[in-house]
Amino acid sequence: MHPVRRLFTLSLALAVLPALADTVQLRRTGNATIITFEYITQDETAIMVKRMDSDAVLNYKWEDLDLDWIKKNNSKVWAEREQLLADAKAEKKMTKKEAEADPFAQEVTANDMKSFLGVLTISLQDGLKGINLNLNKVDAVCSEFQLEEAQFWAGYEDLKRASKVAGKNEAATKTEPVVEEPKEKPGKPLSPKAKAAAAKTKTRPAEFVAAETAAKKEFEADTRPFNTFGYLRMLAEGGSKGKPTWMMLRRATADREAMKKLFDKYAKMAGDLAEKPDAKAFKAELLVTKKALENCAESIGKVTRENTAVEARLQVDCRALLTLVAQR
Repeated sequence: MHPVRRLFTLSLALAVLPALADTVQLRRTGNATIITFEYITQDETAIMVKRMDSDAVLNYKWEDLDLDWIKKNNSKVWAEREQLLADAKAEKKMTKKEAEADPFAQEVTANDMKSFLGVLTISLQDGLKGINLNLNKVDAVCSEFQLEEAQFWAGYEDLKRASKVAGKNEAATKTEPVVEEPKEKPGKPLSPKAKAAAAKTKTRPAEFVAAETAAKKEFEADTRPFNTFGYLRMLAEGGSKGKPTWMMLRRATADREAMKKLFDKYAKMAGDLAEKPDAKAFKAELLVTKKALENCAESIGKVTRENTAVEARLQVDCRALLTLVAQR
């Protein structure tokens, strides 16, 4: 096919794709075939996509793809990849000698249920970054989840407050978008149709623009205003109050991975502690907590941008774990 005709065909195909689905075009080195997929997520080694003509989800290793071509034709996905690679490079590993001298090399151990819940509670307060608003447009995200932008920012602040362990989880005041009144020119009143059209036009409030700018700066500066406690609290609430947090979690890949890693780690720790001879008195409690952590890890692991079925299950798992941690 002639290059110009091919470009026209691809542009036409992209134009009819669902507006809310992020797409990515991939091709293999040495293969002229170009395929458009629905973009799901990626890491340093592979990219996960879904076929446009079916529900099939596929994983492609970056090393098997034409990276130069992908870079030129998928700026948004490539920017996310570069950020992931930059983050990985920044995590400099210690030398063997440094590791031996590292006072953190020996992690604190738990000897009973109380000390186990103590170290778990501390780890639940580790900072998380939240949603990257440089890669996720607020209007598109809100449209996808049928949220008013005011509800999104209220949920954003709710998650911050819920992440403060000693703080109260109070609802934010919902700010309604400002509607511009239709203006009539002297001597020429607007027609009813024009008035109706003008009344539907909403100007994005300045406070929303300011909130988005601040959130982007926070993310770029690597501030971590959220934590696992906050996510657990808001997801456990569910309903309209938990919906913005659920929406953000589906787009905050790094937070999901960090939380799953934490749950897996402490589930194993609880299981190991329960097997010790002197743990008979609290073995049952440890096993219940272990199961709650495993359930949360499993549910978090199933969260993706296109998966909505796990929400109710995750809410139940978060409630169960919070109840156990609150016993401390």
